[in-house]
Amino acid sequence: MQFLLVFCIIKLVILMQKGKYNYQTEEQKEMQKFFIVLVILVLIILGVYLISKILIKPDIKEYEYTTGEINNDAISVGTLFSKKDSSYYVLAYDFNGSNASNYKNYASYYTNFSTKGIKVYYLDLSTAFNKPYYVSENSNPKATKINDLKMLDGTLLLIKNKKISKYVEGIDAISNELKVDIITK
Repeated sequence: MQFLLVFCIIKLVILMQKGKYNYQTEEQKEMQKFFIVLVILVLIILGVYLISKILIKPDIKEYEYTTGEINNDAISVGTLFSKKDSSYYVLAYDFNGSNASNYKNYASYYTNFSTKGIKVYYLDLSTAFNKPYYVSENSNPKATKINDLKMLDGTLLLIKNKKISKYVEGIDAISNELKVDIITK
């Protein structure tokens, strides 16, 4: 259809040049040429638009939005000594490790049933921020500064007055420290 319209316009221009429509003034001829050029431009733009709509299909992706959660009980090694509490536990373990559910259960049991009232924070040793402090052997239980800290999977730290006052390693020792013998037997 567009091709036919353009062909008719071109045919009209050719006929005008041959002199069949000589009764027009110069102004009318200029206006006619202007409108012909304008119509051709509009047709070209319309053609490009239609071709792009037909040939180019947008890649529409459905994004699913979820609300974020802030876990105030999870900390990183960098914030180990920056909590407002005067004393608190930090349970450091690999959240994806084989004993992860046991450590989580121990801490939950302690939080729900302990009369000590010492808060427990969780430290995921598998995250990028904490990985440099995660070792598979040769931990450093006598560490006093963050730079000296080397922890195994399953380490419980008691922080008092922004210093490590107790360092406990292993699932059984953590169970004993948190007094959760009841649920493990």
